[in-house]
Amino acid sequence: MTLPRVGIFSLTGCAGDQLALLNLEQEILELVAHIQVVTFGMADSRLDDGGPLDIAFVEGSVCTEAEERKLKAIRARAGHLIALGTCAVWGGIPAMRNTIPVEVLKAQVYGHTLPAINQDETKALPLSAFVAVDGAIPGCPVTRTDLLSALGNLLNGLPIPTEDRTVCTECRINQTPCLVEQKAVVCCGPLSRAGCDAVCTTFGQPCTGCRGPVDDPAIDATAELFAGKGLSKEAVVAALKRYSAPAWVGEQLAERYAADPQHLGRG
Repeated sequence: MTLPRVGIFSLTGCAGDQLALLNLEQEILELVAHIQVVTFGMADSRLDDGGPLDIAFVEGSVCTEAEERKLKAIRARAGHLIALGTCAVWGGIPAMRNTIPVEVLKAQVYGHTLPAINQDETKALPLSAFVAVDGAIPGCPVTRTDLLSALGNLLNGLPIPTEDRTVCTECRINQTPCLVEQKAVVCCGPLSRAGCDAVCTTFGQPCTGCRGPVDDPAIDATAELFAGKGLSKEAVVAALKRYSAPAWVGEQLAERYAADPQHLGRG
């Protein structure tokens, strides 16, 4: 029997999602009996043979023209291309740079000693901005449960399951007190996609929206909730844009604050 050919690739990111794959430990030993891993830079030093792939997992956002070319080449040889992690799905942390000129960023990091600016730089964007994506596994990093569920479905010819509940739903299931209501802190839970078991809020930390927005976020109700606790528009929008996952949600909230700042909160 011919085993499905699988490749794991990385663009701009921290490689945390590849590490999450390796951390499957016992499960990954069982999985490799059912797939042929053609390339996986973090786990195998063998060179990619360049042949066709049944499944390609791509981690990281697209930040350069060279990465765009690499992604399109992977897409051309892959039957299924899966965005792995928040950077690949939404743009992630690298996308925070999109509103700042490259020259300014490089000056802040390196000073003015660089002889030239690399013109290959582009905005940090998710895979879907350049190619068709057949499935997405959000998370920073992705969870063990999501990885195993996605791999199992793909090997059985099924689509990757998606979660469209909010993190607030998981908080209520876990009986975790609402941090917005009790402590008046900015929490992205009302707009963010569940699936993490609300691990941050369970330990008293507000949700940062790392899994991206739900399909139909309750923007007006969330704006009212935040405003009722005296949260400024700057704090709310900054939190929502941290991973660039719900950036468009942040923009819609910003528009509401601008249109009616007295009603929607201090700013």
